[in-house]
Amino acid sequence: MSHNNTQSLAIACWDLSWLLQRDIRDGAFASLERVFDETQQRGFNTLRLDPCPHLIATPENGIHMDRCELMPQGAPATEVKIRHQLQQVLQSAHERGLKVWFSSRFINDSRARRSFVRRPEDYVRVWSETLSLIEQWGYLHNVAGVDFCYQFPSLPYAHGVARRVFKRSPERSLPSHWSAAAGERLEDYLREVPRALHALFPSVPVGLSTTVALSEQFRQLDTSELDFLDFSVWLDNDPRYRLASGDALPASGMLGKLANPMKQLLLDAGGMHWQRRLEDQLQRRMAFTRLRRLQPVISEGFVRQPQNLHKLPTGWADLHEMMVVNALTQGVERLTPTSLACPNYPWLWQEEEYLAHLNHLILSGQS
Repeated sequence: MSHNNTQSLAIACWDLSWLLQRDIRDGAFASLERVFDETQQRGFNTLRLDPCPHLIATPENGIHMDRCELMPQGAPATEVKIRHQLQQVLQSAHERGLKVWFSSRFINDSRARRSFVRRPEDYVRVWSETLSLIEQWGYLHNVAGVDFCYQFPSLPYAHGVARRVFKRSPERSLPSHWSAAAGERLEDYLREVPRALHALFPSVPVGLSTTVALSEQFRQLDTSELDFLDFSVWLDNDPRYRLASGDALPASGMLGKLANPMKQLLLDAGGMHWQRRLEDQLQRRMAFTRLRRLQPVISEGFVRQPQNLHKLPTGWADLHEMMVVNALTQGVERLTPTSLACPNYPWLWQEEEYLAHLNHLILSGQS
């Protein structure tokens, strides 16, 4: 399937931050309008948001409660008014002419509603209710794409799917090899969810985000109903980089403290070497999307960073730019300059001109 809306997208990853960090007094998203201003000043034209479709949709028992308590892993529970807040954020995006890119991690909440999203039809139900509501509000044409489950079928995101597909508890990790039977069950999701959503919302592209390891498994599966494959390209997934930077070692004591300065040195000294290895990763993904006639999207990458750095290290600045230029050369029109470019990473967020430069490259399609 392919849609001809080939508008270039420079994607800012707001994900769940717009919900989880709204009410923290000095939080990065405490003033939503300010974050909107800053995001536009940096040249982004698209926000990647998690709209929590399993919480927006009316539960099977027929009573929708707008107040819900989100339970993010390793963080305190946060109470939100889900429909109200989504409508607010979409209204601001609409007023500013920004597109939204939906990708849901199916976050846990106090009523454990993610466990009810099990079958393909459950995904169809929660997404179609969410998109119908957005259509009622008048913002459907702002939706540039729907990734129906972040890094499907990874855990904890595809929580409800684990037992049905892999016959194992969602508390355990996915098997490294999928049986033929599990592959067939997964194909039902890849076919039925986009097919049903296309019939209901023909203007909205539907696809999936994936990882290096997952996309290898996807080679065995039928992806013909998907519009796009959104792959994350992280240098951190490169086993040689993990080994060289000490990430592969247990981060205890001295080693943990050394890892970040080590990475810095690695990138500054062997920048070209790592750039080439990232380029290879990218080419492999591109070959797959071409083969399957899927639109390539890169809404996530390129090097993971601590939040408490003071300034953007040179090696990283070059690496991001090289990745953007490379992706454009290979025909990617929808990408992020780096998914860390959000207010949660102040040292990178303050590089306004640098980010605006990368986003300008993306939007003008100039490599």
